Amino acid sequence: MKKLFFVVVLFFATFSLHQTHAQSLTDLFNGLSKLLGSTQESQKQVVKPVYPSSAELLGTWVYSSPEMIYTGNDTLASIAVSSVKGQIPALANKFGIVPGTINADVTKKSIKAWRGEQKSTASYTYIPSTGQAIITGKFNDQKVILTGTVEVVNGGDLRILFKAKELMTIVSQTSTFKENTSLQMIKEVIDSYPGIQVGAVVKRVAK
Repeated sequence: MKKLFFVVVLFFATFSLHQTHAQSLTDLFNGLSKLLGSTQESQKQVVKPVYPSSAELLGTWVYSSPEMIYTGNDTLASIAVSSVKGQIPALANKFGIVPGTINADVTKKSIKAWRGEQKSTASYTYIPSTGQAIITGKFNDQKVILTGTVEVVNGGDLRILFKAKELMTIVSQTSTFKENTSLQMIKEVIDSYPGIQVGAVVKRVAK
């Protein structure tokens, strides 16, 4: 019954969001929080992640899909993230992040990525025991350092996740962000709820 109640709340929240452009996602879910109070998910199943070895990172990979997860336990935040997650693929497309079109060669110290004629290079360090990857590269000709976590998923694919707030800080500097209201509302949700991570799933092309 409780789950059904939140589904009904999400339905009317989504309907209201489409009906009034003045109300942001943050306003919407803050209003729900005041009305219902902060809630906690009960008995949330914890699955131990599998981190790849350093050798398992090596090879050529192709971008498969975007990813967005919430690691907290607030039910309203989970609803907010679920509603935002469905918009991620379309927004990724606007940045040219299309499944099957972005490849990356990973060596022991560097990542060489390409999409058509566009190429970029980054260096990285990796800690197999924690799955932590520290990537150093450039974005808009400025040095960027991102810390992510790499996990094995789907029997051999890799999923790399970054703290959403760190990525959105970078994305918010682009002209696409300034022109896209959906992206701006997603940033509001990300800024409001700690524990949101975004990234991608990649498939191996060759070793």
